[in-house]
Amino acid sequence: MKTRHIVISLITASIVSTGALAKVDKNNLSLSTYPVPLSSAVSDEFYAFSCRVPAPDIAALQENIPSNSEEWRAFIESRDKPAIKRAETLAQQLGVTIEKDSIAGVDVYWVTPKTVAPELKDKLLVAIQGGAYLLNSGLASTIEASMIATHMQIPAIAIDYSKAPDFPAPAARNDIIKVWNELLKTRSAENMVMGGSSAGGSLSLVVTQALNKQKIPTPAALYSGTPGVDMTMTGDSRFINEGLDHILGSWRGLSSAMVDAYVGELHHSDPVVSPINGSFDNFPPVYLITGTRDLLLSDTVRLHRALKRAGSVAELNVYEGQSHADYAIAYGTPESQEHYQALSEFFYGYLVK
Repeated sequence: MKTRHIVISLITASIVSTGALAKVDKNNLSLSTYPVPLSSAVSDEFYAFSCRVPAPDIAALQENIPSNSEEWRAFIESRDKPAIKRAETLAQQLGVTIEKDSIAGVDVYWVTPKTVAPELKDKLLVAIQGGAYLLNSGLASTIEASMIATHMQIPAIAIDYSKAPDFPAPAARNDIIKVWNELLKTRSAENMVMGGSSAGGSLSLVVTQALNKQKIPTPAALYSGTPGVDMTMTGDSRFINEGLDHILGSWRGLSSAMVDAYVGELHHSDPVVSPINGSFDNFPPVYLITGTRDLLLSDTVRLHRALKRAGSVAELNVYEGQSHADYAIAYGTPESQEHYQALSEFFYGYLVK
Protein backbone atom coordinates (compact mmCIF):
# COMPACT_ATOMS: atom_id res chain seq x y z
CA MET A 1 0.00 0.00 0.00
CA LYS A 2 2.89 2.35 0.86
CA THR A 3 4.52 1.67 -2.52
CA ARG A 4 1.25 2.47 -4.31
CA HIS A 5 1.00 5.84 -2.55
CA ILE A 6 4.60 6.64 -3.51
CA VAL A 7 3.89 5.83 -7.17
CA ILE A 8 0.75 7.98 -7.21
CA SER A 9 2.64 10.85 -5.58
CA LEU A 10 5.43 10.58 -8.16
CA ILE A 11 2.92 10.63 -11.03
CA THR A 12 1.15 13.67 -9.57
CA ALA A 13 4.44 15.47 -9.03
CA SER A 14 5.48 14.71 -12.60
CA ILE A 15 2.28 16.19 -14.03
CA VAL A 16 2.47 19.32 -11.93
CA SER A 17 6.18 19.80 -12.68
CA THR A 18 5.50 20.00 -16.42
CA GLY A 19 3.41 23.12 -15.89
CA ALA A 20 0.87 21.76 -18.41
CA LEU A 21 -2.03 22.24 -16.01
CA ALA A 22 -0.64 24.75 -13.58
CA LYS A 23 -1.98 27.84 -15.37
CA VAL A 24 -5.29 26.38 -16.54
CA ASP A 25 -8.54 27.15 -14.70
CA LYS A 26 -10.03 23.67 -14.43
CA ASN A 27 -13.43 25.17 -13.64
CA ASN A 28 -13.47 26.93 -16.99
CA LEU A 29 -12.43 24.25 -19.47
CA SER A 30 -14.06 24.24 -22.91
CA LEU A 31 -15.18 21.24 -24.91
CA SER A 32 -13.41 20.41 -28.14
CA THR A 33 -14.99 21.77 -31.30
CA TYR A 34 -14.17 18.54 -33.12
CA PRO A 35 -17.31 17.24 -34.90
CA VAL A 36 -19.16 14.41 -33.14
CA PRO A 37 -20.67 11.96 -35.64
CA LEU A 38 -23.59 9.69 -34.82
CA SER A 39 -22.43 6.52 -33.15
CA SER A 40 -22.15 3.58 -35.52
CA ALA A 41 -21.83 1.18 -32.57
CA VAL A 42 -25.59 0.69 -32.50
CA SER A 43 -28.12 -1.40 -34.41
CA ASP A 44 -28.91 -0.44 -38.00
CA GLU A 45 -32.46 0.34 -36.94
CA PHE A 46 -31.41 2.68 -34.15
CA TYR A 47 -28.85 4.38 -36.39
CA ALA A 48 -31.56 5.01 -38.99
CA PHE A 49 -33.81 6.44 -36.26
CA SER A 50 -31.01 8.74 -35.08
CA CYS A 51 -30.50 9.99 -38.63
CA ARG A 52 -34.18 10.92 -38.92
CA VAL A 53 -34.40 12.90 -35.68
CA PRO A 54 -33.45 16.57 -36.20
CA ALA A 55 -30.50 18.00 -34.31
CA PRO A 56 -31.54 20.30 -31.46
CA ASP A 57 -31.76 24.02 -32.11
CA ILE A 58 -30.00 25.29 -28.99
CA ALA A 59 -30.59 28.94 -29.83
CA ALA A 60 -34.33 28.40 -30.25
CA LEU A 61 -34.52 26.44 -26.99
CA GLN A 62 -33.10 29.43 -25.17
CA GLU A 63 -35.26 32.04 -26.87
CA ASN A 64 -38.74 30.62 -27.49
CA ILE A 65 -39.81 30.28 -23.86
CA PRO A 66 -43.43 30.85 -22.72
CA SER A 67 -43.68 33.92 -20.51
CA ASN A 68 -47.26 33.79 -19.24
CA SER A 69 -50.07 31.33 -18.50
CA GLU A 70 -51.64 31.70 -21.94
CA GLU A 71 -48.36 30.93 -23.70
CA TRP A 72 -47.69 27.95 -21.42
CA ARG A 73 -51.16 26.54 -22.16
CA ALA A 74 -50.57 26.90 -25.89
CA PHE A 75 -47.17 25.26 -25.60
CA ILE A 76 -48.53 22.33 -23.57
CA GLU A 77 -51.45 21.81 -25.94
CA SER A 78 -49.11 21.78 -28.95
CA ARG A 79 -47.14 18.95 -27.34
CA ASP A 80 -50.02 16.99 -25.78
CA LYS A 81 -52.17 16.73 -28.90
CA PRO A 82 -49.67 14.63 -30.91
CA ALA A 83 -48.78 12.67 -27.77
CA ILE A 84 -52.44 11.71 -27.26
CA LYS A 85 -52.62 10.63 -30.89
CA ARG A 86 -49.51 8.51 -30.42
CA ALA A 87 -51.05 6.90 -27.32
CA GLU A 88 -54.20 5.99 -29.29
CA THR A 89 -52.20 4.57 -32.21
CA LEU A 90 -49.90 2.62 -29.91
CA ALA A 91 -52.81 1.11 -27.99
CA GLN A 92 -54.37 -0.05 -31.26
CA GLN A 93 -51.12 -1.52 -32.53
CA LEU A 94 -50.45 -3.39 -29.29
CA GLY A 95 -54.05 -4.44 -28.71
CA VAL A 96 -54.09 -2.72 -25.33
CA THR A 97 -57.38 -1.86 -23.61
CA ILE A 98 -57.51 1.49 -21.79
CA GLU A 99 -60.23 2.56 -19.35
CA LYS A 100 -60.37 5.94 -17.63
CA ASP A 101 -61.15 6.09 -13.90
CA SER A 102 -60.75 8.37 -10.90
CA ILE A 103 -59.10 7.37 -7.63
CA ALA A 104 -58.99 9.74 -4.64
CA GLY A 105 -59.92 12.56 -7.00
CA VAL A 106 -57.02 11.83 -9.37
CA ASP A 107 -57.55 10.78 -12.98
CA VAL A 108 -56.08 7.37 -13.78
CA TYR A 109 -56.15 4.96 -16.70
CA TRP A 110 -56.34 1.19 -16.34
CA VAL A 111 -54.17 -0.38 -19.04
CA THR A 112 -54.74 -4.04 -19.85
CA PRO A 113 -52.49 -5.78 -22.39
CA LYS A 114 -53.88 -8.22 -24.93
CA THR A 115 -52.30 -11.08 -22.99
CA VAL A 116 -51.89 -11.18 -19.21
CA ALA A 117 -49.51 -13.76 -17.77
CA PRO A 118 -51.44 -16.02 -15.34
CA GLU A 119 -48.89 -15.44 -12.57
CA LEU A 120 -49.22 -11.65 -13.00
CA LYS A 121 -53.01 -11.29 -13.14
CA ASP A 122 -53.08 -10.12 -9.49
CA LYS A 123 -49.98 -7.94 -9.84
CA LEU A 124 -49.92 -4.30 -10.95
CA LEU A 125 -47.59 -1.83 -12.63
CA VAL A 126 -48.14 1.70 -11.32
CA ALA A 127 -46.93 3.81 -14.25
CA ILE A 128 -45.77 7.40 -13.75
CA GLN A 129 -45.38 9.18 -17.10
CA GLY A 130 -42.67 11.64 -18.03
CA GLY A 131 -43.06 15.03 -19.68
CA ALA A 132 -41.01 17.56 -17.68
CA TYR A 133 -43.80 17.75 -15.08
CA LEU A 134 -45.98 19.75 -17.54
CA LEU A 135 -46.70 17.47 -20.48
CA ASN A 136 -48.48 14.19 -21.34
CA SER A 137 -51.82 14.69 -19.65
CA GLY A 138 -54.91 12.66 -20.47
CA LEU A 139 -54.47 9.61 -22.65
CA ALA A 140 -50.85 10.63 -23.29
CA SER A 141 -50.09 9.44 -19.76
CA THR A 142 -50.56 5.84 -20.92
CA ILE A 143 -47.82 5.62 -23.57
CA GLU A 144 -45.05 3.89 -21.62
CA ALA A 145 -47.57 2.02 -19.51
CA SER A 146 -48.82 0.36 -22.71
CA MET A 147 -45.27 -0.57 -23.72
CA ILE A 148 -44.30 -2.11 -20.39
CA ALA A 149 -47.66 -3.81 -19.85
CA THR A 150 -47.40 -5.46 -23.27
CA HIS A 151 -43.82 -6.65 -22.87
CA MET A 152 -44.33 -7.89 -19.34
CA GLN A 153 -47.92 -9.07 -19.81
CA ILE A 154 -49.00 -7.30 -16.63
CA PRO A 155 -52.01 -5.07 -15.84
CA ALA A 156 -51.08 -1.43 -15.31
CA ILE A 157 -52.50 1.80 -14.00
CA ALA A 158 -51.24 5.13 -15.37
CA ILE A 159 -51.62 8.08 -13.00
CA ASP A 160 -52.48 11.37 -14.70
CA TYR A 161 -51.07 13.50 -11.89
CA SER A 162 -51.48 17.29 -11.58
CA LYS A 163 -49.10 19.25 -13.79
CA ALA A 164 -47.26 22.55 -13.59
CA PRO A 165 -47.51 25.45 -14.08
CA ASP A 166 -51.02 25.42 -12.58
CA PHE A 167 -50.02 22.83 -9.99
CA PRO A 168 -46.35 23.11 -8.98
CA ALA A 169 -44.56 20.71 -6.62
CA PRO A 170 -45.44 18.87 -4.51
CA ALA A 171 -48.86 18.48 -6.19
CA ALA A 172 -47.73 15.68 -8.55
CA ARG A 173 -46.09 13.73 -5.74
CA ASN A 174 -49.13 14.12 -3.50
CA ASP A 175 -51.51 12.89 -6.23
CA ILE A 176 -49.44 9.73 -6.72
CA ILE A 177 -49.35 9.09 -2.97
CA LYS A 178 -53.14 9.50 -2.79
CA VAL A 179 -53.64 6.87 -5.48
CA TRP A 180 -51.03 4.57 -3.92
CA ASN A 181 -52.75 4.70 -0.52
CA GLU A 182 -56.09 3.81 -2.12
CA LEU A 183 -54.52 0.91 -4.01
CA LEU A 184 -53.08 -0.40 -0.72
CA LYS A 185 -56.64 -0.83 0.59
CA THR A 186 -57.22 -3.73 -1.80
CA ARG A 187 -53.70 -4.79 -2.82
CA SER A 188 -50.41 -5.64 -1.16
CA ALA A 189 -47.42 -3.39 -1.80
CA GLU A 190 -45.33 -6.46 -2.57
CA ASN A 191 -47.64 -7.16 -5.53
CA MET A 192 -47.06 -3.76 -7.14
CA VAL A 193 -44.13 -2.12 -8.91
CA MET A 194 -43.82 1.54 -9.84
CA GLY A 195 -41.93 3.70 -12.30
CA GLY A 196 -41.51 5.61 -15.50
CA SER A 197 -39.14 7.72 -17.53
CA SER A 198 -37.79 11.25 -17.07
CA ALA A 199 -40.13 13.14 -14.71
CA GLY A 200 -41.87 9.82 -14.09
CA GLY A 201 -38.62 8.29 -12.89
CA SER A 202 -37.88 11.22 -10.62
CA LEU A 203 -41.40 11.32 -9.17
CA SER A 204 -41.21 7.60 -8.41
CA LEU A 205 -38.17 8.38 -6.26
CA VAL A 206 -39.67 11.32 -4.33
CA VAL A 207 -42.86 9.32 -3.78
CA THR A 208 -40.87 6.41 -2.34
CA GLN A 209 -38.88 8.76 -0.10
CA ALA A 210 -42.15 10.23 1.20
CA LEU A 211 -43.65 6.78 1.75
CA ASN A 212 -40.60 5.74 3.76
CA LYS A 213 -40.89 8.86 5.92
CA GLN A 214 -44.55 8.13 6.54
CA LYS A 215 -43.79 4.43 7.17
CA ILE A 216 -46.13 3.39 4.35
CA PRO A 217 -45.28 0.20 2.44
CA THR A 218 -43.30 0.90 -0.74
CA PRO A 219 -43.48 -0.86 -4.14
CA ALA A 220 -41.73 -4.19 -4.60
CA ALA A 221 -39.37 -2.56 -7.13
CA LEU A 222 -38.92 0.72 -8.98
CA TYR A 223 -38.12 1.80 -12.53
CA SER A 224 -36.33 5.13 -12.88
CA GLY A 225 -35.57 5.81 -16.54
CA THR A 226 -33.20 8.73 -17.17
CA PRO A 227 -34.56 10.72 -14.21
CA GLY A 228 -33.85 14.36 -13.42
CA VAL A 229 -32.74 13.92 -9.83
CA ASP A 230 -31.22 17.38 -9.39
CA MET A 231 -33.08 20.53 -10.43
CA THR A 232 -29.88 22.60 -10.35
CA MET A 233 -27.36 22.83 -13.20
CA THR A 234 -25.17 20.07 -11.76
CA GLY A 235 -23.35 17.14 -13.34
CA ASP A 236 -20.95 16.71 -16.26
CA SER A 237 -23.55 15.59 -18.79
CA ARG A 238 -25.60 18.79 -18.39
CA PHE A 239 -22.63 20.52 -20.05
CA ILE A 240 -20.96 17.80 -22.13
CA ASN A 241 -24.13 16.54 -23.83
CA GLU A 242 -25.62 19.95 -24.59
CA GLY A 243 -26.33 19.90 -28.31
CA LEU A 244 -25.76 16.12 -28.52
CA ASP A 245 -29.01 15.13 -26.82
CA HIS A 246 -31.53 15.44 -29.66
CA ILE A 247 -34.49 15.20 -27.29
CA LEU A 248 -33.71 17.68 -24.51
CA GLY A 249 -31.03 19.63 -26.35
CA SER A 250 -29.98 21.82 -23.43
CA TRP A 251 -30.68 22.23 -19.75
CA ARG A 252 -30.44 25.99 -20.20
CA GLY A 253 -33.47 27.73 -21.62
CA LEU A 254 -36.72 25.83 -22.13
CA SER A 255 -35.85 22.86 -19.90
CA SER A 256 -34.89 25.15 -17.03
CA ALA A 257 -38.07 27.19 -17.51
CA MET A 258 -40.19 24.04 -17.29
CA VAL A 259 -38.32 22.98 -14.18
CA ASP A 260 -38.84 26.43 -12.63
CA ALA A 261 -42.58 26.11 -13.25
CA TYR A 262 -42.57 22.73 -11.52
CA VAL A 263 -40.39 23.78 -8.56
CA GLY A 264 -42.60 26.80 -7.89
CA GLU A 265 -41.84 28.37 -4.51
CA LEU A 266 -39.58 25.54 -3.35
CA HIS A 267 -35.80 25.76 -3.48
CA HIS A 268 -34.31 23.90 -6.45
CA SER A 269 -32.20 21.76 -4.12
CA ASP A 270 -35.17 20.73 -1.95
CA PRO A 271 -35.38 16.90 -1.85
CA VAL A 272 -39.08 17.19 -2.73
CA VAL A 273 -37.99 18.16 -6.26
CA SER A 274 -34.34 17.02 -6.21
CA PRO A 275 -34.47 13.49 -4.79
CA ILE A 276 -30.68 13.11 -4.98
CA ASN A 277 -30.62 15.24 -1.82
CA GLY A 278 -33.04 12.96 -0.01
CA SER A 279 -32.58 9.61 1.73
CA PHE A 280 -32.26 6.32 -0.12
CA ASP A 281 -32.29 4.18 3.01
CA ASN A 282 -34.70 1.23 2.90
CA PHE A 283 -35.31 1.65 -0.83
CA PRO A 284 -36.73 -1.16 -2.95
CA PRO A 285 -34.62 -2.48 -5.86
CA VAL A 286 -34.31 0.05 -8.70
CA TYR A 287 -33.79 -0.44 -12.45
CA LEU A 288 -32.00 2.50 -14.11
CA ILE A 289 -31.41 3.33 -17.76
CA THR A 290 -29.64 6.16 -19.59
CA GLY A 291 -27.55 6.76 -22.73
CA THR A 292 -24.16 8.19 -23.59
CA ARG A 293 -25.78 11.28 -25.21
CA ASP A 294 -28.39 11.74 -22.51
CA LEU A 295 -28.39 15.20 -20.93
CA LEU A 296 -29.36 13.42 -17.71
CA LEU A 297 -26.65 10.76 -17.88
CA SER A 298 -24.93 12.24 -14.82
CA ASP A 299 -28.23 12.33 -12.91
CA THR A 300 -28.72 8.62 -13.51
CA VAL A 301 -25.12 7.78 -12.61
CA ARG A 302 -25.28 9.86 -9.42
CA LEU A 303 -28.54 8.16 -8.46
CA HIS A 304 -26.98 4.74 -8.99
CA ARG A 305 -24.10 5.61 -6.65
CA ALA A 306 -26.45 7.07 -4.03
CA LEU A 307 -28.54 3.90 -4.05
CA LYS A 308 -25.48 1.64 -3.81
CA ARG A 309 -24.04 3.68 -0.95
CA ALA A 310 -27.34 3.29 0.90
CA GLY A 311 -27.12 -0.49 0.45
CA SER A 312 -29.94 -0.74 -2.07
CA VAL A 313 -30.11 -3.01 -5.10
CA ALA A 314 -29.63 -0.88 -8.22
CA GLU A 315 -29.16 -2.04 -11.82
CA LEU A 316 -27.65 0.59 -14.11
CA ASN A 317 -28.04 0.22 -17.89
CA VAL A 318 -26.20 2.64 -20.20
CA TYR A 319 -26.86 2.47 -23.95
CA GLU A 320 -24.44 3.70 -26.60
CA GLY A 321 -25.51 6.71 -28.65
CA GLN A 322 -28.87 7.22 -26.96
CA SER A 323 -30.28 10.61 -26.01
CA HIS A 324 -32.87 11.22 -23.31
CA ALA A 325 -35.40 8.34 -23.25
CA ASP A 326 -34.59 7.30 -26.82
CA TYR A 327 -35.50 3.74 -25.87
CA ALA A 328 -39.15 4.81 -25.62
CA ILE A 329 -39.15 7.16 -28.60
CA ALA A 330 -37.37 4.65 -30.85
CA TYR A 331 -39.82 1.97 -29.77
CA GLY A 332 -39.41 -1.22 -31.76
CA THR A 333 -35.67 -0.91 -32.37
CA PRO A 334 -33.48 -3.74 -31.02
CA GLU A 335 -32.19 -1.49 -28.22
CA SER A 336 -35.71 -0.59 -27.15
CA GLN A 337 -36.82 -4.23 -27.21
CA GLU A 338 -33.77 -5.20 -25.18
CA HIS A 339 -34.50 -2.53 -22.57
CA TYR A 340 -38.16 -3.38 -22.08
CA GLN A 341 -37.39 -7.09 -21.95
CA ALA A 342 -34.70 -6.48 -19.30
CA LEU A 343 -37.02 -4.22 -17.31
CA SER A 344 -39.78 -6.83 -17.48
CA GLU A 345 -37.44 -9.51 -16.18
CA PHE A 346 -36.23 -7.19 -13.41
CA PHE A 347 -39.78 -6.46 -12.22
CA TYR A 348 -40.82 -10.10 -12.64
CA GLY A 349 -38.04 -11.21 -10.32
CA TYR A 350 -39.46 -9.15 -7.46
CA LEU A 351 -43.13 -9.85 -8.08
CA VAL A 352 -43.04 -13.61 -8.61
CA LYS A 353 -41.07 -15.50 -5.99
